[in-house]
Parts: sequence; C-alpha cells; structure tokens
Amino acid sequence: MTLSACATKVPKRTNLNYSDRTIITPELFAEGIVSTKENNEFDISFTPDGKTAFFTRRTGNDKQKIWQTTFENGNWTNPTILPFSTDRDETPFFSPDEKTLYFGSARPIADRPSKGNFDMNIWQVEWINNKWNEPKPLNETVNAVQIEKEEWPSSNENFIFSLDNINFIYTTMLRGDKVIEVYQTTKKGDKFSQPKKISGLFKNEKSWKYSAVLSPDGQYLLFNSFEAEGGVGGEDLFISKKTANGWTQAKSIGNLVNTKAEESSPRFSPDGKYFFFGREFRQNPEQDGIWSIYYVETKYLNFELLFNH
Repeated sequence: MTLSACATKVPKRTNLNYSDRTIITPELFAEGIVSTKENNEFDISFTPDGKTAFFTRRTGNDKQKIWQTTFENGNWTNPTILPFSTDRDETPFFSPDEKTLYFGSARPIADRPSKGNFDMNIWQVEWINNKWNEPKPLNETVNAVQIEKEEWPSSNENFIFSLDNINFIYTTMLRGDKVIEVYQTTKKGDKFSQPKKISGLFKNEKSWKYSAVLSPDGQYLLFNSFEAEGGVGGEDLFISKKTANGWTQAKSIGNLVNTKAEESSPRFSPDGKYFFFGREFRQNPEQDGIWSIYYVETKYLNFELLFNH
C-alpha cells in the first residue's frame, strides 16, 4: 500500500482541486466512488497533502469499517478497507505529523472489559516503514470503559482531533453527567492530560455536542448537535469562533448546509478550501436512512459573516 503523505514530507498547506468546477452549494463527494448512495458513508479525514482520504463505510447490516482512497490524475481511486479495520470501526483522523491514524472502535480493550450496554473507545495505529502497526487504545485518561448498568452514550469516545499533534479535542459524556461535551487534552509522549471541558458553547447546556473539529487555521470550532437552539431541526452543524477569552457561543453554520435532514461530522480539507459533512437521506421518516459525504467550498459558508451580527 502507498500512502504518499507519509512517504515524503510535504507542505501542510497545498492548493487542492478536488473538482474542475467551483463547488458553490453542497454536493456528493466523489459520487459513486466514496459516496455511493447504497452504502452508508461518513466521517472523512485526509493526509496533510490532501491526496489520501480515510472514511467510514457501512455496507448493509455489516459493521462499519474504515476505508482508504487516493487522489490520482484528478480522480479518487476505488476505496479499500484498511487492514487493521476488523471490528466496528469509524471516525478516522490522520495526525498532522503523518505518523498516526486515530479511530473509534467497539473492539474490547485488554484487561479493561466493558460491562455496559454499548461502548466505543479511541484507538491509534502507527504508520511506520510504509505499513500499519497493530492498533493500541489511548490511555484511560481519554478512554472511559463502561461499568455495569452504564448505557450509551455515557463513557463513549470515538473521535479525537488535533492541528498540531499536541493539543487535542474530543467529545464524550463523562460518567454521571447527562450531556456530551467538548473536551481538550494535551498529549505528551503516549499520555494525555486530564481533559478540560470547553464551556459556554450554548446558553442551554443541555444540548449535546458531538464530533468536534477545528478549522485548519484554528479560528473556528465546529461540531454537530441534535435539536439545539438556532438549528433547523434534527442533527445540525454549529460553529464557534476563537476569541482572546476562549470560544464564542455557537451559531448554526447556516442553511446552505443545515436542512431538516440530519447533518453531522464537520470536516475540512487540509488547506481549508473544502468543507465536508455527512447528511442522511430518508425515504421513510420512520426508518433510518442512508448517510453520504457532501462537500462545498468553505468560502461560500461565509464563517466571518456569521459573527458580524
């Protein structure tokens, strides 16, 4: 397997062109290759050069797995499952130092068995000498394994994100809490510091925050939330701006992205040109639909204007 971003050191900010057209309104990303309509696809991540993408795909009733595709000659190649993705695996994130892929998994942690009703944790797998090593779970500072009678989403962690491989953010519901929150933690060696909550994102602190990322310039924090204030309804995307005193209250990312369908998993291309998200299409409102990955050029979302009034 070739992973170009890892084989050679490349600039972190390359000018990417995933389409020969300007993408003014959201459309399916790599339709028929990544977004297939008959499978569920969501949660995309890129190598720093933007030429390899990792994403989650669930086929039929099978457990979701992590897939990889590369951008060659203006097109994305047919995706393949990563060799270590053997359980219910999802939400990949490839580190900016080009050495580690983080992902969520339902696989058990040795000597820390889950005793709850459904548990996921964050794992990491190293890319060394052009091959993947064996996955390892993050330490217990991040991964809280469920105890008896504990139910989802308590103590569930499945996605972690960083711009510098030192300062990380992730979302979880701490045991005994009632809300999924955004937390920040610092990595030193293989250890993570005690997480600290990012507060004040909503006036109503009962709203869940999920799948949080930062924009490539570090100026915006984005996440999805269900039935939160200012949304269209269902799962919507929200954005907060960095200030000298922390983060502003979150606002809806806008109706170019948010609809009465479900939107989740905000992501960016490494250069920030493209914005990605998941959207669920339901033929029957009473049944689960199909998730697909959409994208749009970030500038048409007008982030700065959201905070000017």
